[in-house]
Amino acid sequence: MKDADWERLLKQSLVSAAEPEEKLNESIIHQLKERSQMKHKYRKRLSAGLLAAVLLLVLSVSAYAAVQLFSAKQVVEHLGDQLLADAFDSKDAIQINQSKASGDYRFTLHGLVSGAGLSEFPHSREAIYPDRTYAVVSIARLDGKPMPNISDPEYGKEPFFVSPLIKGLKPWQFNIASMHGAYSEDVIDGVMYRILECDQVEIFADRGVYLAISSTTFYSIEAFRYDEITGEIQVREDYPGAAVLFDLPLDAAKADLVKAEAYIEAHPSSSQGSNERFADAEEPEWVKWMAGLRAQIRNGEAIGETIPESVKEVSYDDSGNIIYTFDDGRSLTESPEHLFEEGQIGFSDRRLPISGGDGIYQAMLFHRDENGVITGRIVVLDEGYPGE
Repeated sequence: MKDADWERLLKQSLVSAAEPEEKLNESIIHQLKERSQMKHKYRKRLSAGLLAAVLLLVLSVSAYAAVQLFSAKQVVEHLGDQLLADAFDSKDAIQINQSKASGDYRFTLHGLVSGAGLSEFPHSREAIYPDRTYAVVSIARLDGKPMPNISDPEYGKEPFFVSPLIKGLKPWQFNIASMHGAYSEDVIDGVMYRILECDQVEIFADRGVYLAISSTTFYSIEAFRYDEITGEIQVREDYPGAAVLFDLPLDAAKADLVKAEAYIEAHPSSSQGSNERFADAEEPEWVKWMAGLRAQIRNGEAIGETIPESVKEVSYDDSGNIIYTFDDGRSLTESPEHLFEEGQIGFSDRRLPISGGDGIYQAMLFHRDENGVITGRIVVLDEGYPGE
């Protein structure tokens, strides 16, 4: 085939608006892998323009195929839940495949499905409330670098909060944690895939439901803004990390006002089911607890006993972010500007990562001295979370 014919075919391929089918994607990837393992005996010499077009076509198609390689069903099959995989392949599943970029990442919501008895690994909550909602999301780096594998020491150092949020209900009260949620994840070909589940959200379909993703450990008021009047949630444009919201395309006909009101009434944060009463509810105990800890730090008061061997001077990466790592695997990478105000000396109360349970909690604290030296430490808190 002449170069001119190649160029004509390539131009037609590049302007096509059609999306490749899954079988085509898999075929392309399979052929590319086979070709990469072969020693080519013959190489045709291409013009510079044609070579660029060939590279553009191969890179565009292979990149698209890589992103689309694993559907929600395939991800669930990979993680060993065939019953749930079949549910994602059923007519009741909602195929979304929508992507949004924020910070250093591209987040894709592949799909969701709701119902009872859909998983081979039932949650303990199902004995009380059998209907569950399952969703599959993926997280990839925008720069093309692979996400750390689960066996990699870097895995988990960048946290991600992935949760449904319901319009009109306070997101720090109604989220994956309080809705008896759980998730499992794996990294496949450099992309992190997460399957999350929680109490069924279709009963709130008439209100509207979001899926929120942020580079935080929990719902963050720094990443999202909740409008008390309209009940809507928005991403804060000035948030320095990653944060996105997906509107879930739920069928409003599946909303159930009676079940929704009963669910709200049974929630620990609400003593009455009315929306008006809920809007005026007090802040949850964990918010008060965190505020109290930060106030103690600002006042120079001790919040617990420091683990001596945890006191270490931080290191820095190429971007100027501090890196603190404790021997038990806990670590934090953060910009100093997110921890300390300009010229601030002493302990920071801006970021207070806390871990633990069963009444024993530990906090990660950072201190900057008059010479600008930053040290990190782990503190065993004097008082545990009061909501336990």
